[in-house]
Amino acid sequence: MRLRKALNDKLLAWKMAGGVRQTLAGILERGGRNPMVVIGFTMIVIIISIALLAPVLPIADPTQQNLEPGQQLLSPSSENWFGTDENGRDVFSRVIWGARVSLTVAMVAVVVSMMIGIVLGLTAGYFGGKVDYIISGTIDLFWTFPPFLLALAFAAALGAGLMNVILAISISYWAGFARLMRGQALSMRERQFVEASRALGARHWRLMFTHVLPNCIAPLIVWASIGVADAITIESSLSFLGVGTKPPTPSWGWMLSSGILYLGNAPWISTFPGVTMVATILGFNLLGDGLRDVLDPRMKGLRR
Repeated sequence: MRLRKALNDKLLAWKMAGGVRQTLAGILERGGRNPMVVIGFTMIVIIISIALLAPVLPIADPTQQNLEPGQQLLSPSSENWFGTDENGRDVFSRVIWGARVSLTVAMVAVVVSMMIGIVLGLTAGYFGGKVDYIISGTIDLFWTFPPFLLALAFAAALGAGLMNVILAISISYWAGFARLMRGQALSMRERQFVEASRALGARHWRLMFTHVLPNCIAPLIVWASIGVADAITIESSLSFLGVGTKPPTPSWGWMLSSGILYLGNAPWISTFPGVTMVATILGFNLLGDGLRDVLDPRMKGLRR
């Protein structure tokens, strides 16, 4: 009897894994036909590739100052594509290295907040009852405040620094993932395949992470894509206000802040990092919106 239950459980898990693979294949196929997904993905790949190749590119040291007379506030030229800042540093190099900082902070913060949100939201949605009441109350408490204000408060309390910014964004952004995960888990736990696996004797952790979670991945991917764009905005805003990354670490927000004093005679100090930041955020937003259209059945029905 136990052997038959184990075999049935294995068979059900195998079918579920095959269904997940087919779903991912369908997402890739439909995403390739969606213009927003293609454009957003292309923009992101280009920016990430340039940021990853920064150590091997023939560019100047982003922190190297050139205080010789006449080397500060140079306009864009063939030698300095984006000009130089008030300390004679190459703006082009700082924009590229600033992409590494912003993308690292945003992606790590989103991954950490997503892990926290998945665990808490899945636990609340699957078990319900008092567990759901306690976790949902905590989610609602964090959800009440805008993520930027929470991140600003935590960053001010923790102090400036790369790890502190990541921690501040993670703490302020996990509630969105938890709220989404909880709603998906509440719906998924009543599905027939979950009930069948529970009847066969599967344990709670197996049901949660083998059957419920894989079927909730799609909306989490969309939220994560848009979340990276939000995290870049938050990181740049914190650096702009002086509670983000510490100088001389290149950061888009810090470059925008330092370039304000020179907008009249050297606008390139703020313009180029600002344009790059907007392009990066636009790419992630296009990707997220495109994935939402691909994964939302109601959207697909309307487009037909």
